[in-house]
Formats: sequence, structure tokens, C-alpha cells
Amino acid sequence: MELEIGGRIFKSETRFAYDLKPVLAYPENLEENFPAYEMFRDVYLSLKDKETILEKSLRYDYTFTNPGMIGKEFIKTYGHYHPEAEEGLSYPEIYEILEGNAIFIIQKPERRIDEIEDVIIVEAKAGDKIVIPPNYGHVMINPTNKMLKSCNWVYRNFQSIYGPYTNMRGAAYYYTTDGWTQNPRYNRVPRLRFVKPKIPKLLGIKKKDEIYSLIKTPDKLEFLFKPSKFLEIFEEAFEEI
Repeated sequence: MELEIGGRIFKSETRFAYDLKPVLAYPENLEENFPAYEMFRDVYLSLKDKETILEKSLRYDYTFTNPGMIGKEFIKTYGHYHPEAEEGLSYPEIYEILEGNAIFIIQKPERRIDEIEDVIIVEAKAGDKIVIPPNYGHVMINPTNKMLKSCNWVYRNFQSIYGPYTNMRGAAYYYTTDGWTQNPRYNRVPRLRFVKPKIPKLLGIKKKDEIYSLIKTPDKLEFLFKPSKFLEIFEEAFEEI
């Protein structure tokens, strides 16, 4: 898939349904391969923005998640963790929903990948900003019959860690037409914690503002690689329901 932005063509990296097989609730029901989602990495609106993005070691991406089902499970992203940015804190990330609706499963492991300390469920719609705190992994789900379009800012100089999701066949919970189902491969998981996404004050943006606008004040994105300086952002990211 191609996307034209600012007169430039960006090509996507496609994740097919077969690519998701290791993390599916019902892999035995996957009979047909099809595009599950498209990722447009390292997008920019202008050459000036590109220079700033590279100078600050940032990356701005789009993800277009198609509607669909595999068995009773809704189409989702593969899921991953981030490596350590500072001692005891992994790299965070921030998402925005541009179109459609999403559900995020955000989970924090303990010492072992099969023991989970916290599982946060975030239901998000267009305009919502979702901060992924340090030390949490995440999966994004399209629970509707319409396209889900999202974007994100992340630090560019690391590799996402997919192995734990592969080894555990997905997150600690699956979202299906029957509701939430616990993944039996995990030895210990807590009850789900449902929250609403909030925009932390330090970001200085409103719901109507796209997170891409933060490129105008790139220092506000410093929390993506120096999380210890901005713990307030993570404390304000969610509101309990």
C-alpha cells in the first residue's frame, strides 16, 4: 500500500494474517491469508520536519488495521515490548487514534514473561492519545467492522522485542466476540484494569491537536528516550473507570 503525504509517497510494510498465527487465540481457524495491517514507518510532512526527526532520534509512523476476524478473535497487532532506555525503565511510546476505534492491551510483566503484574485495557476513539508507559508491552485491536487508523511517536534507535509475545502466544488476554478470555499459557495474571486515556499536561496539546504537531516543539517528546525525567506524564496518562 502507498500513502501520499506532503507530495511524497510512503510505502507500507504489510503484516498478513499468517504473520499473526503465533499470537492468535484460534490459529486453527486461520484458513485464508489476508492483509491484517499496514505500517508506514518514518513518515514526515516536510524536509524540515525530517531533519528535526532525525536530529532528535525520533520516528513517526502510521498503522492502518483492517477489520476482520480470525475465529472469534478480532484483528490485532502482533504485540511487543521495548528495551531498556534507562536503568529500570524501558522506552515509552505515544499513539493517537486518527480514525475508527481501538482497544489497547497494555501489560507489565514481573520477573518472568509468564507472570504479569498489571494489565490495562484502554478503549480509544478518534482524537484520543494513548501513552504506553515504560516497562509495559502493548497490543492494539480493531474491534469494529471499519478501518482503524492510528499514528505514533517513538524513539528510533531501538528494536522492538516480539519474542515474549511469540513464546506466550499473545498477550495475557484475548478479546473475542465472547468478551475477554484469559490466555492459559500465563502462570499468573491480574484482573483487567479498565481506564480512559488522558492527555498529560506536559505535552501541551488538546484532543483536537494531532500528535504530529509536537514536531514543532520536539523537546516535549524527550520523554520517549529520557522517561525518568518525565514520570508525571505516565502518572497522568490514564483515568480509572
